[in-house]
Amino acid sequence: MSGAWSRYANAKLLVLYFAGFVGPLSANTVLALVPTLKSTFNTDVGTVLLAITALMVPFAFFQLFSGTLSDVYGRRKVLAAGFLIYGVGLTIIGFSPRFSIWVFLGARFICGIGYAFIGPVLPACIGDLTKIEYRGKVMGIYSSVLTTGIAVGPLFAGFFANEWWYIYFMIAGMAFLSMILIWFVFGTINTPRNITMPIFSQVFMDLKEVCSVRSVMALSAAGFLGYVGFIGVQSFLSDTLSLPPFYLDSVSIGLILSVGGAVVIFFAPLCGYLTDRLGRERVAYLGIVLSILSLFLLFLSEEFTGFMISMALNGIGSNLLWLPLNALSVELIPKQRGATSSIYNSIRFSGYALAPYILTPVYEDWGTSMISGFQIIILIAIIMVIIIVPLIRYVGKQKLPEMCLEKLEKATPKN
Repeated sequence: MSGAWSRYANAKLLVLYFAGFVGPLSANTVLALVPTLKSTFNTDVGTVLLAITALMVPFAFFQLFSGTLSDVYGRRKVLAAGFLIYGVGLTIIGFSPRFSIWVFLGARFICGIGYAFIGPVLPACIGDLTKIEYRGKVMGIYSSVLTTGIAVGPLFAGFFANEWWYIYFMIAGMAFLSMILIWFVFGTINTPRNITMPIFSQVFMDLKEVCSVRSVMALSAAGFLGYVGFIGVQSFLSDTLSLPPFYLDSVSIGLILSVGGAVVIFFAPLCGYLTDRLGRERVAYLGIVLSILSLFLLFLSEEFTGFMISMALNGIGSNLLWLPLNALSVELIPKQRGATSSIYNSIRFSGYALAPYILTPVYEDWGTSMISGFQIIILIAIIMVIIIVPLIRYVGKQKLPEMCLEKLEKATPKN
């Protein structure tokens, strides 16, 4: 029993879960602090919201390289460097009220660089530390703590709103602690590669090699389309609910927006179990079905209960979709887990960054007396989720190297 438990909660995985919780903890704190930051820095809401862009741009760009660097130099070194940069950025944010909003935004940019060397590397570590037979369950636990970090961050920020800088000092301390734990507990996770060329040449060669694998690009395209669809709907949901004919108050809107994440915190481990039990492809299809069902319900909803049920179902469906895709991102090319994770996550988060911009004209200009712009966005999201089906089918046909090796080992008679 203790041996089975150690699969999911040994020292290295416990450190990984803690690091996975700390990583996204500060990302959405700004959303709860907009009025306070406006007052602190005596600026407008548009300038404050640049903090989201300041974080996402370096995060999306630098993670293209971080995974490959972890293949070459080892996961431990890259993660430790990432948490060091992340912690320094958070510390500067803590002191930023003494200076200006531009120091705050610059520090968020530094945090984005640091987190770029954390986000794609931690899933690669899961691939290194687990076997394919139970990796989905570990991914489920990791997804649960990750979602908890995303959800708890704004809650902490709201609690410390009057002296908001303390929350960043606290998270900075947790980031430095993560760095120390990773350095002394992780040890050698993957064997660093010996290279015979300059590091940047090696990085670009690895990225080019990974991008030439069709299954990796199909998986990345599925991630991109999924994020455009899901994030597109979520980006405009709060504004839609505040307008006629709904006129929902801010508390009700907050509950609707948070219920999906709350459900995922408890449901993610079960999703991980199903991913191992039923297989990556089947669980992804189940996620697509539930996601489409939730979007149709959202399209038809006219009152609070319907919106709550829809977003709760959306949380379950999207988690059932993302967990197998995330697992596949570290299983398609085991020798280049880092590079594959970098490509997959960079393309996926590009969909996150682009969705509000490319769908704003639809929301503002495409609505008619028969159908609103938001409902059109829901239909676009449904179409994008349907397009994911053949992409997953293509990836599902690929033979996973670890699965083939496992079957070979079982078929080989022991002396």
